[in-house]
Amino acid sequence: MVLFRIKIILLLFLFSGFLYSNDDYLEEIYTKILITYSVIKTYEADFIQENYWKELEVHKKSYGKIYYNTECFLLDYIEPEGQKLLLTANDITIYDSTSKQVMISNDIETELRPDKFISQYWDVSKKELVEHNENEIRIKLVTPDKESIHIHIVDFYIVDFMIIDESSNSVFYTFSSEKKNIFLPDDIFKLTIPNDFNVIDTRNR
Repeated sequence: MVLFRIKIILLLFLFSGFLYSNDDYLEEIYTKILITYSVIKTYEADFIQENYWKELEVHKKSYGKIYYNTECFLLDYIEPEGQKLLLTANDITIYDSTSKQVMISNDIETELRPDKFISQYWDVSKKELVEHNENEIRIKLVTPDKESIHIHIVDFYIVDFMIIDESSNSVFYTFSSEKKNIFLPDDIFKLTIPNDFNVIDTRNR
């Protein structure tokens, strides 16, 4: 009986040690991601965006180019054609040449630059290491609002992520053909709004 109890204690000790190490390892991964992105001053890639609305059973697939530097972030859509989403330090601008409409707001709810995106959720979320191979990691975050964020990491770069809300609606982004620390002309992040466009500006002055 004494021997059996000792075995139980050893198993509990080893299991608690595994949990502690797993938490430590997740924090180590997070730190390495931030360090990896800290040296990226400019970034360009192809992206695919997939939206799903469960109640309507509607899927929508979009794609285009992503650009960012230390101050600005741009999704330049090829499909749907003529749409752009630009984030600066203070504002978000949604530009649609088809409808000739521009929406400008300073109510920025989420970050899309990968390192800022993961930082936004990290501290407030329950974290789970889903998969870990040599250079490939998958992490799941669950927020207090019951959002589920699935992040796929290769060599400490985020190559895709999915956000699923409490109602099972989702948005998925994947990135490819990445170019880091290349020259990006300043005018990439400048939107010229034609005079005949309808501008909806909801910024708080």
